[in-house]
Amino acid sequence: MDLCHVPATREKGWYLALMAPNVKGPNYAWLDPSRLYCHPQGLQDCVADLLQPFQGDAIDMVAGIDAMGFILGAAAAATLQKGFLAIRKAGHLCVQTVAQPYSDYSGREKVMEVRTDAISPGVAAICMENSEGGKWIQEHYKCSHCVPPRLQPRFDQHQFGWD
Repeated sequence: MDLCHVPATREKGWYLALMAPNVKGPNYAWLDPSRLYCHPQGLQDCVADLLQPFQGDAIDMVAGIDAMGFILGAAAAATLQKGFLAIRKAGHLCVQTVAQPYSDYSGREKVMEVRTDAISPGVAAICMENSEGGKWIQEHYKCSHCVPPRLQPRFDQHQFGWD
């Protein structure tokens, strides 16, 4: 898709075609969303779609996970006129934190940290895949994503077509 092109009819998820497939191997995420972030209308529509299920909800803050989550999280926070909380890789915060181990997209064990002085209970999540972790998140938290149902099986299998 041309970086400047905006379809005449903008269906939910139209901007997903802006993402590029991984060409560097298993140590990288299967998709690169940076071209979507560069597209003004694509980014705006993506954030609007992600926030739609939370219309009317009392939102105090938006959090995003290091590093790509910083971009959509900060955009969502700015749209909502709320603050943004960065959930960082272990060792990057110089304040009191809570740590959580996890496995990343390549199966590597890692630890994420979040500062303890900025949050209180109550979580919602944006989750793109119906992976084991994604299903757990969806069962435990209010979730949103921007993948249309017809494309979900392709995202789950990490096979999104670029025409």
